[in-house]
Amino acid sequence: MSVDIIKLIEKQKTIPIIGKGNSLEITNKFNRLVSEKYSVIEITLRSDEALETAIRLKDQNPNINIGLGSIKSLPMLEEVFEFKFDFYISPGINQKMLQFSKENNILFIPGVSTCSEILTAIENDFKLLKFFHAEQNGGSNSLKFLDEIFNEISFIPTGGIHRENMDSYFAINNVIAVGSTSF
Repeated sequence: MSVDIIKLIEKQKTIPIIGKGNSLEITNKFNRLVSEKYSVIEITLRSDEALETAIRLKDQNPNINIGLGSIKSLPMLEEVFEFKFDFYISPGINQKMLQFSKENNILFIPGVSTCSEILTAIENDFKLLKFFHAEQNGGSNSLKFLDEIFNEISFIPTGGIHRENMDSYFAINNVIAVGSTSF
């Protein structure tokens, strides 16, 4: 299952991220993205209505691969895991979330921005990472440098990415997709 979603992410190349908003705003953006033929969408848990709305959208759209973003702690991951979303994304990395993800065989994409964080991911056999906040952490130049050191890792950079700068990320070998709230 996880391998199939990773292949879909690689094929789609862009992951639209639905950030803040009330239920209606989240639903409207989701429906627009589906009408634009996106099959992989991330909904962040950055508003009070996000989880409830994401659950409803998942139930109503079984052919769309929905991931939950902004997972910031193990209790939060444990809570949302019961709803069986297609993938889970965190802005950071910690040992407890990595262990839980491995034990439960879920597609968890931890966020990293430093070599030490990437080493933690490698030690735990995580090879697909979110590079966050991409633009605040040196942008494509930083990621190009990390590619030279960690060429066995695949990245999905997010944070400050938009249509005008995304090609600079796609020029990097280990970038499989980019995520953005501007799609």
